[in-house]
Amino acid sequence: MGQPVHVMAFATSEAEGLDACSAALAELRRIEGRLSLFDDASDLCELNRHAGRGAMRVDRDLLAVLRLAGAFRHASGGCFDAAVEPLMRVWGFHRPRTREPAPAEIAEAREAVATAVVELAGEAARLPNSHTQLDLGGIGVGYGIDRALAVLAARGIRRAFVDVSGDCGALGAPPGEPGWRVGVADPTRPGRIVAATHLRDAALATSANTMSVVRFGRSVRGHVINPATGWPAHALVQATVVARMAVAADALSTGMLVSGREPPGALQVITVARAAPAPAPAPARGRAPAGPPSTSRWTAPGKSR
Repeated sequence: MGQPVHVMAFATSEAEGLDACSAALAELRRIEGRLSLFDDASDLCELNRHAGRGAMRVDRDLLAVLRLAGAFRHASGGCFDAAVEPLMRVWGFHRPRTREPAPAEIAEAREAVATAVVELAGEAARLPNSHTQLDLGGIGVGYGIDRALAVLAARGIRRAFVDVSGDCGALGAPPGEPGWRVGVADPTRPGRIVAATHLRDAALATSANTMSVVRFGRSVRGHVINPATGWPAHALVQATVVARMAVAADALSTGMLVSGREPPGALQVITVARAAPAPAPAPARGRAPAGPPSTSRWTAPGKSR
């Protein structure tokens, strides 16, 4: 995941706690090996290389995340979309570039996202369009946190906290406390927080376009892309979502940063709004904004997402 990770747990002995935390960290590394876009040996990269060809058998973790990604895409009206990789690439987040993409480049990448199809059947997945490429960065960390918490729970740990670069999940609460206290960083004032909350058997994730950025001269562009416009999201400065599962908090916070609207399923939201509404970028000439793309499908047996 390439991010700082902290695991805290209450256990009956130091040895038991260290063993449980080591197992949780190992599970995070295992999930990263399945879902990373930056490891050519990952299951996700193999599926992306297989785009435009027949179905391939995929690992249970990748299959689970693909099903969840389809569900969250539907729930968010397309604001969260794991097929966003072509737009991430054209903006220089996956392959460095020196100039901001031209409108025609953005339009082409947006079309690839809009027409993406992911077919799931049994233990197999298929990307029938050769231009479809997936990026699970907006959901994979949350899934990893949930898996790490499940490993801790399976070892008898009832009070634990897993933090991956600010996205976090909690089991129970520290003794005598209402929950694990979490501060939400202020994106405009380093070292300060905008709010604090307590997590108990819940998770929190934050999305913002202020940290992972690319620069083109004076322009600074954030990494969360609006699939409809093809441009970095600008509805909010920052969106934080508390949900029962970390995977939900992860995906819902991404969708909320794009839409600016509170997502269904959130237990709590914390937002940092813009001082004044930012003008929406004009779509590339000759093409209308994609909205949630009606041609994009995530399919599973008996379901159309």
